[in-house]
Amino acid sequence: MNIVILAAGIGKRMKSSLPKVLHQICGRPMICHVLDAIATFKESNIVVVIPPNGTDIENTVRHFARAKFEPKFAIQKKPLGTGDALKSAAPLLKINKPTLILFGDVPLVSNQSLKRFAKNFEKNSPFRILTTKIEKPKGYGRIIRNNSKEILSIREEADASTKEKRIVEIFAGPILINTKVLKGLIQDIKQDNKQNEFYITDLVAKAVKNNLAISSLELEDSREILGVNTIRQKLEAEAILSQKKIEYCLEKGLQIKDPNNFNLRGDINFKANVTIDAGCVFDGEINLGKNVEIGPYTILKNVNIEDNVRVDAFSVIEESEIKKNSTVGPFARLRNGVVVGENCRVGNFVEIKNSVIGNSTKASHLSYIGDAEIGKDVNIGAGAITCNYDGKDKHKTTIEDNVFVGSNTSLVAPIKIKKGATIGAGSCITFDAPAKSLNVGRAKQTTIKNWKKN
Repeated sequence: MNIVILAAGIGKRMKSSLPKVLHQICGRPMICHVLDAIATFKESNIVVVIPPNGTDIENTVRHFARAKFEPKFAIQKKPLGTGDALKSAAPLLKINKPTLILFGDVPLVSNQSLKRFAKNFEKNSPFRILTTKIEKPKGYGRIIRNNSKEILSIREEADASTKEKRIVEIFAGPILINTKVLKGLIQDIKQDNKQNEFYITDLVAKAVKNNLAISSLELEDSREILGVNTIRQKLEAEAILSQKKIEYCLEKGLQIKDPNNFNLRGDINFKANVTIDAGCVFDGEINLGKNVEIGPYTILKNVNIEDNVRVDAFSVIEESEIKKNSTVGPFARLRNGVVVGENCRVGNFVEIKNSVIGNSTKASHLSYIGDAEIGKDVNIGAGAITCNYDGKDKHKTTIEDNVFVGSNTSLVAPIKIKKGATIGAGSCITFDAPAKSLNVGRAKQTTIKNWKKN
């Protein structure tokens, strides 16, 4: 089929320079959630309508699509409403396929609902709309029916009478229509409304005028049609989607100690016996092996954690990987491509950036490791740091296997500490350390006897 996603809205009420459909819901641009909902509609002709300055939207869609599908883009030159946006897409539609019309700022619509909506299309009608009923329909187009329950039109909020505003059945957004019918009707819609715009909803009244029957499907979960036009609605959508994800994880056996105090902004893949404590924030793609424990108030973003790992409280781990049987935290920070090997210990107030940590290596307290490659069975003492930045460039530190780095040591990169070397506590090391050597770089202690304080 043809699938048109209307994504040209400026989003003035968001009060942001970011295009509305690129605002994130659970860690991803909202238009990506719409693209997710059509992922199973194989071999579809996908057309995204964008504004003239919509390069960022186009790039986001292309990045999401990659090998999945080849999107086409239509430009709505002026913001003259949803009907005008659809007119922009019409030349790119294949006449022999039906057209599904979606909104890029309605991110919660599900794949299951769209499959139900598309099932057996044109069996009874060449024009189908999705509806739902809500207690407070303010802001939504109302479904106008006759005494025989046949659909006559969709009345937008701004044009509805007082009586019509009391109708609780609303237009949910998606439209499925025979493309030949669509191309005939789209030319007839006018700007005869209070907004002085071309309404896509006017297609319904035009179809009725042409004696075309309009069928409808009522959406089971009215939350799916929440449109995002304000920051408040964005937060509401994120809360709904996060809760759905959490409920799904609970059903699949994820042990979340306080589901009401867990912010899931991304997606979790997990194995058996995984426990997540209160106050955690998960963003992006999170992969958790079996017997993983995540302590309270931990933040994970795009993280892969293998079996039998414990992450203690208040740790922040981003774009990193932790291998089997390791422990991280509390108050640890891993970022920018860190790989922690098996049976490692990364302790409290340790920060690691862009580094690979070998198996059975320990950095237990108060250390900074940046741009480093560290071997196995290495001990990093408390307060030890890699001095990787010279004010202009970043440099690499290499520490080979079985090295002991004493407390309060500075390793000035670029530098290599070779296998089995020992670095004395309090040293500032500026040259490579040979294998199996003792290296001390500190001033001789001076003692003044009988010293009296002023």
